[in-house]
Amino acid sequence: MKKVILGSFLFLTGFLSIAVLLAGSMSNDWTIDGQHSTLWNLSQYGLTPALYMFAIIAIIGLIVATSGLLDNGQ
Repeated sequence: MKKVILGSFLFLTGFLSIAVLLAGSMSNDWTIDGQHSTLWNLSQYGLTPALYMFAIIAIIGLIVATSGLLDNGQ
């Protein structure tokens, strides 16, 4: 049960961090009529490694939660 809770919180943390990062990158002056993409904006700020790290955290959380669900009786 502890693995499921830990994995769920890790997944939630990674997912919310990605959502905030992507939403914040599109609220700047570099976007003119949707001409530049989100990934371009993130690369201009140097935040692409942060996006990848948050995605890795979310994937690890999903794996931990799934392994906690599949764990038999422990």
